[in-house]
Amino acid sequence: MRGLEAALLRYRILAMAVGTGLLILTAVGVPLQYLAHNKSVVEIVGPAHGFLYLLYLVFAFELWVRGRWPLRRLIPMILAGLVPFLAFYVEHKVTVRVRGEIAQARATALAATAQPT
Repeated sequence: MRGLEAALLRYRILAMAVGTGLLILTAVGVPLQYLAHNKSVVEIVGPAHGFLYLLYLVFAFELWVRGRWPLRRLIPMILAGLVPFLAFYVEHKVTVRVRGEIAQARATALAATAQPT
């Protein structure tokens, strides 16, 4: 359980960073680039988002492995860093699911230790 909780925390931090970077890039950087011919935001935020997205993929994969989930749970996590706003939605859904799994595992462990032998 402890490893899953730590993996969730790492995933959440990177999901927020990637989601924020993508929003800045698409809502500020791209309009500035094409409307004002100013590439400064895209030149700074673009590479930063790319690097953070790679880290995000590592942590998403780690969480997927630790959770022992089917592949269909990994795919939305991968796509979340590529579509604006999707990172926040997927992060919320993943967090709710993982916290539920952790609570269920703790309850099962507590019930197992509480039964008389």
